[in-house]
Amino acid sequence: MTHIEKPNNINKAQATASSEPEPLHNSSEDDLSDNSKIIGPGQILSDARKKAGLTQQEVASKLNFRLTLVNEIESELFNSNLPETYNRGYLRSYAKLVNVSQDDVLVSYEQLNITKAQVSKLQSFSKGTEKLAESNRIMWISYIILAILIGSTMMWWLQNNTEQAQTLAEDIEINTQSADGVNENQASDLSTVNIENVIKTIAEAPLATTAALEQQSSDIAPTAVNVDNSQVSEIDIIALENSPIVEEELTEVALTEVTFTFSGDCWVNISDSTGERIAWGVKKLGYVMTISGQVPFDVTLGRPELVAINFADEVIDMNQFNSGNIAKFTLPVTN
Repeated sequence: MTHIEKPNNINKAQATASSEPEPLHNSSEDDLSDNSKIIGPGQILSDARKKAGLTQQEVASKLNFRLTLVNEIESELFNSNLPETYNRGYLRSYAKLVNVSQDDVLVSYEQLNITKAQVSKLQSFSKGTEKLAESNRIMWISYIILAILIGSTMMWWLQNNTEQAQTLAEDIEINTQSADGVNENQASDLSTVNIENVIKTIAEAPLATTAALEQQSSDIAPTAVNVDNSQVSEIDIIALENSPIVEEELTEVALTEVTFTFSGDCWVNISDSTGERIAWGVKKLGYVMTISGQVPFDVTLGRPELVAINFADEVIDMNQFNSGNIAKFTLPVTN
C-alpha cells in the first residue's frame, strides 16, 4: 500500500500563524475576516485526496457517497437541515479514507461553524442597524408631516375666526343702522297716524271750522312726535281728504247674499272676489246654506243638478250645467 503523506494539521497551522506577528485591528469585521481565512475541513480533505491521487468519483465510490455530496464537502457546503451527527459522520469517513486526522477535521468543522455564526450575527446586526436608521428617517418624516398638518389646521382656524369676527361686527353695524331707521320710521308712522286722525275728524264733522281743526291737530301732534301746526295746513287737509286712503275708509263695502238649497249630497267650494274661502265640503240632503261676500263668487259644485241657487233674489238656471259633471262658474253667471 502506497504511503500517503499527511497534510499539515490545523494545530500546526495555528502554531505557525501564532508565531507570526499579528496586525492590530480596530473592528470586529477585520477579526472575522482573519478568522474566516482558517483552513476549513473541505480544504483539508481536498488536499489530502489530491496527494493520494484520488478523484472525487473514486472517493464517492469507495465511501458509497453521491458525487455531489463529495463536491459539497470539499466546497464546505453542509446541509443545515441535516443533524450534525450526519455531517460529522461524513467528515470522519472521508478523513479516514484519505488518512487524515479525524479530530483535526472535526475541530476545523467546529471553527468553521463558529465563524459562520459570528458573520451571520454581524450581518444581522448590520441589517438591524440599517432598518433602525430607516425607521428613524420615516419617523422624522412623519413628525414633519404631522407638524405641517397641525400648523395648517391652526392657520385655517385662526383665519375662520377672524372672518367670523369681521362678519359679526358688520352684522352689528347693520343692525344698529336698521334700528336707527326703524326709530325714524316709527316717528314718521306716528305723524301719519295723527294726520289720519285729523282727517277722520274732518270727515265726521264737515261743518267744523278750519281754526278748530288746526287747534285739534296742534293738541294731538305734541303727544306723538312734535308735529308743528304749520305741517297741517288747510291745503294739506284738503289734499288728504281727497286721497285714496280717505276714500277707502269712507266707502262702505257692499256684500251680496246667496242661498244654496241641496236636494242631495253635494261637494262644494265657494270663495268671493277677495279670495276668502266662504264654504267648502259635502253638504247633505235638505241643507239650506246662505252666504254673503263680495262679488263675484267662484263656485265649484260636484253635482250641480242637486243644487238650487238664489242669487240676489234671482234663481239661477242649473240646467245649463251637465248632469253628473263637476261645474265651475262665477256668480253672477257670465256668458
